Amino acid sequence: MSRSALLLIDLQEEYLARPGLTPPRAMLVANIAAALADARASGEPIFHVRTDGVAMPHRDAAPDATPPPELTELSGEPLFIKRFFSAFDAPGLADALDAAGITRLRLAGVHAHACIHATALDAYARGLEVEIDEALVGTDAPAFAAVSLRWLDGRAANVITRRADVWHHRDPCDQQRIIAEVPSMDINEIKMLEPVEHPAERLAEWHESLTSTREEWVESLISTLAKPRADAEAEVTYGLALLAHVITTLGERHAYDAPSVTHRPIGRVGLITPWNNPFAIPIGKLAPAIGFGNTAIWKPALPGTAIARLLADSLAAAGLGECVALITGGAATGRAMIERGGLDTLSFTGSVPVGGAIIAAAGHRVLPVQAELGGCNAAIVDTSADLDAAATDLATAMFSFSGQRCTAIRRVILLTDIAAAFTDRLAAAVEALRLGDPSDLATQIGPVIDRAAQQRFLALASSTAPANLPQAGCWVAPALLHNLPDDHPLLTEEVFGPLAAIQIARDLDHAIVLHNATTFGLLGAIYTADPGSERRFLGQTKAGMLSINRARPPFAASGPFVGWKASASGPPEHGRWNRDVYTRIQAHFRSD
Repeated sequence: MSRSALLLIDLQEEYLARPGLTPPRAMLVANIAAALADARASGEPIFHVRTDGVAMPHRDAAPDATPPPELTELSGEPLFIKRFFSAFDAPGLADALDAAGITRLRLAGVHAHACIHATALDAYARGLEVEIDEALVGTDAPAFAAVSLRWLDGRAANVITRRADVWHHRDPCDQQRIIAEVPSMDINEIKMLEPVEHPAERLAEWHESLTSTREEWVESLISTLAKPRADAEAEVTYGLALLAHVITTLGERHAYDAPSVTHRPIGRVGLITPWNNPFAIPIGKLAPAIGFGNTAIWKPALPGTAIARLLADSLAAAGLGECVALITGGAATGRAMIERGGLDTLSFTGSVPVGGAIIAAAGHRVLPVQAELGGCNAAIVDTSADLDAAATDLATAMFSFSGQRCTAIRRVILLTDIAAAFTDRLAAAVEALRLGDPSDLATQIGPVIDRAAQQRFLALASSTAPANLPQAGCWVAPALLHNLPDDHPLLTEEVFGPLAAIQIARDLDHAIVLHNATTFGLLGAIYTADPGSERRFLGQTKAGMLSINRARPPFAASGPFVGWKASASGPPEHGRWNRDVYTRIQAHFRSD
């Protein structure tokens, strides 16, 4: 008779606090806590294994084995201590499993690419069945984890993906914009897709339809994402501009095109879009994909599903439904699209951890990927800057829409001579920002997207949710953090929320060094009245988009939208660069 047990591996604060953990710590701990509660309620045996004691050879010190309070073992749940990767390195674990008659192990914990992988192989060698639910395992190397889990599945383990397709919220935000569960679509259900004839005409009809219903799209963004009205209006304007630019530039030739070179449709494109700009970003991908004669499979992020379905309906009404397939779901759906969707190229906008996993999976299929992957953006304030104007501009650039945009400024780098004076001005400007009802045009900051994000931001800021705000929604007051260690997430990661760090630089050279001291390179800004400082900034800063005296530049539909370093992969988006993504070059030769 088969008997199952839940095995929790390395659920200790040191590992859970590592930068780039995927899923994020709050979500992972909540998912495992729910699984732990279910196991306790059903009487399923539970075993805990953590790493402690002497350090492994590649480490300088032994890790701290303190677990999160939600995942601490109860009386009767044995705890085993290991030194190396596999849980079976822990003395007594194998004997305890045998004594309990365990024949099947459910693994949960970190890291999927290391200790989970090693444990699965050792359990398999001992004749145990192994189950790994992707929602219950975390990693700080998602690209390696994706490959590892895919390899284990069907060999040493049964990897469960259904729970990775839902968000687990035992305590959800009280708002309808959170999609708690979206059924995954089987990639095999996609009907035959055909490119449309006269795509420019069809796209023009789509543009006319979207323009005529502009206010409905604004209201949808407000109701589904709690996006403040001003930001929702700006997104709709930008999305329509992207579509209009594609229509007017289709078929244009460029000066560098040789007569013997043709740009052909690339075929079937995969589009994966984020939740924070669910109108403009899909349009920015769909329009050129369709316009250059391709078909598309489109998977939006889960919170953007409602807007995506409305956009899909509008495509069908414009005669474009036969060339686009909308699929819904989470990580498993995205993997199926890459592995079984018959794609010829892929365009992705989202986080670096997810993008890295997608690029790795696509690499196995030699599938080209164009990706925009976020930023840890910085703005430098020079001694010559207009401090009052800079403070007002920066406050909005950092915190509007609760900082939930890849181009938001996360770090403010101040030269020593003006640091105190500017910090006071910036704090006052942040204090003056309007929090409240997103439908109010005066509102600049609404709630963040979900409970997991809220809890992470509050933990990073060591604060609590602001008072005197509506009960519905996940509220986080904007916060400026000072004197952070070099490895703090705000200085090294994309913290997608209303938090920003203050850094102090000795001089401009030091400020530029701090600006460049991340793996990201999306957007940089400087506030200065000194032409020399401007030239040095433009010449030395490592980012794809640079802005002078404005931290949130007016992004043009003619593009490019481009990141350096870990912020992007492949060609830029928009403008004339669309053709580089959605067509392939064919050279023609003729012998006279």
